[in-house]
Amino acid sequence: MEHKSIPMEALLPLLQLQMDNGTKAPLTITGISMLPMLSPDRDTVYLEKFTGDVKSGDVILYRRATGEFILHRIISAGEPMICCGDNQWQPEQVQREQVIARVVEFNRNGIHRSVDYGWYQLYIFFWVRLYCLRRPYIWLRRRMARLLRKRKQNK
Repeated sequence: MEHKSIPMEALLPLLQLQMDNGTKAPLTITGISMLPMLSPDRDTVYLEKFTGDVKSGDVILYRRATGEFILHRIISAGEPMICCGDNQWQPEQVQREQVIARVVEFNRNGIHRSVDYGWYQLYIFFWVRLYCLRRPYIWLRRRMARLLRKRKQNK
């Protein structure tokens, strides 16, 4: 049986209803922009209604002017906020009125955690503060993956 995901446009009213009732709304990750922390079709985040209270390191769900729904980390919580996926290096400006929800818990590789979990906070500490090194790190990681694939093909 083929796995089909529900379009976010159709899912959003259900998520908002859950959040309006004070329930954390689950959302399965579908893209690769939050790797290595969150993997598509494996990990789930739990969303809470956006109240305007965010800080650097928080992960938010927002809607771009183009209509796309994006789940990225806040690099700077100013106005506008600066956000970027963990697997990206190009920052994006996000206005507070674009934000729909904030991630408060996650299920990563079958293990459920709060965003207050110690190791996760350590990850955020380094990942956000070493943002300037992200581009060369991602380039090197992708280059190494290509070399390993080539090596396997040659065997």
